[in-house]
Amino acid sequence: MINTMSDAKIIKTRNKDGHKHVGANVPLRNVHDRLSQVAENYLLSLYVLKEEGQRATAGHLADHLKGLPVGEGLGTSLPSVLGMLRRMAKEGLIQLTADKEVKLTAVGLIEAEDMVRRHRLAERMVVDVFGLELYKAHEEAHRLEHAISPEMESLIKDKLGNPTTCPFGGPIPGSGYVSPIGGVISLGNAKSGNRYDVQRVPEEDQSLLEFLVNQNILPDQTIEILEASPSRGIISVRTNVGEASLGYVVADKIWLRSSDN
Repeated sequence: MINTMSDAKIIKTRNKDGHKHVGANVPLRNVHDRLSQVAENYLLSLYVLKEEGQRATAGHLADHLKGLPVGEGLGTSLPSVLGMLRRMAKEGLIQLTADKEVKLTAVGLIEAEDMVRRHRLAERMVVDVFGLELYKAHEEAHRLEHAISPEMESLIKDKLGNPTTCPFGGPIPGSGYVSPIGGVISLGNAKSGNRYDVQRVPEEDQSLLEFLVNQNILPDQTIEILEASPSRGIISVRTNVGEASLGYVVADKIWLRSSDN
């Protein structure tokens, strides 16, 4: 998982003139000078890839961008992605390393955190305040995130009681989120006969989310591992609504923590 404090070792503040700052007195950018919607989506995707422990190459980024709603209007071909990355590098948001990996700069990390925070607060808002079905929240949040101002962000946080995670279990940057004691593992690494609490589920695939909602494989719910069979590529679990089987590709995207039950 991403560790923003150790990765960046920076402090962000907003002073009375509305500027973000890196470190003590170095202004980053005016809060009214928003990045383009495309750049914001790239930053969000890069943050999530890092959070999931994936190597962020242009190819991996292109694949991740394909999971974003069509309405975001993103070009996902490799030449299109490379062109956008070069522009972001010129703006000081990312670095392209010699081994073709994309790294967020300290400035880029701050902007990415802002984007992820708005996205996850929007998800929490549409579910908790408006009662939107969980499997629709990710896509709806993409429609809202780009329009949330710092003032509105503060109001949303206050309205929601400053939540530390989105409805899918993703930590909200700057919320004071504390990682579970003992850490987390993927469902793909779970052992037969053990019980776990779900920590986080993937949010990009709406049809998968519908399945997880119907099976109640959701954050803070307890599941029991009935059979973990890598050779067959299937892991079977029991929830409070019944039994379900998942492939390891999906299971590796579901995060668990040890259950006290």
